[in-house]
Amino acid sequence: MKEMLGRGRSSRLGVRFGRYTLGSVVAVVSSEVAFVICFGSGLLGTTASSAVAFVAGAIPNYVLNRSWAWGRRGRVRVGREVVLYAVVSLVSFGASALATRWASHAAPHVTDRHALRTALVAGAYLATYGVLFLAKFVVFQVVIFADEPKSSPTQEPTTGA
Repeated sequence: MKEMLGRGRSSRLGVRFGRYTLGSVVAVVSSEVAFVICFGSGLLGTTASSAVAFVAGAIPNYVLNRSWAWGRRGRVRVGREVVLYAVVSLVSFGASALATRWASHAAPHVTDRHALRTALVAGAYLATYGVLFLAKFVVFQVVIFADEPKSSPTQEPTTGA
């Protein structure tokens, strides 16, 4: 019986990780397209492009993670879900802003072609999220969308006779 319960839990975690992965792909594509459009067009610098891309990816990512990957419905736990999700997302944003700034300064030393520089900076943006991918899953699983502990029936204290 324990083996079946363990297998079920493992299977649920695998499904959850698969859904998290697919949701992350949607978010990364949305984010990366927004970054390339903003930065590649010369409309915005690296930090502003990262900010636009962050919003373009964070919103679908939260919705897909909460409702699809972790199956949360109904009332949002603001402190745990929204605030902590925002903190994790802002850390990701900060890391991407630093990585893209660094790549933007380094890219002219590599090439003078704008398209290639854009690809290098966009690659730094994408790499940041790749590095944080597993860490974010763990935080989502263990902290943000963690299952509420099931309350156990109160046991009467036993007295020795």
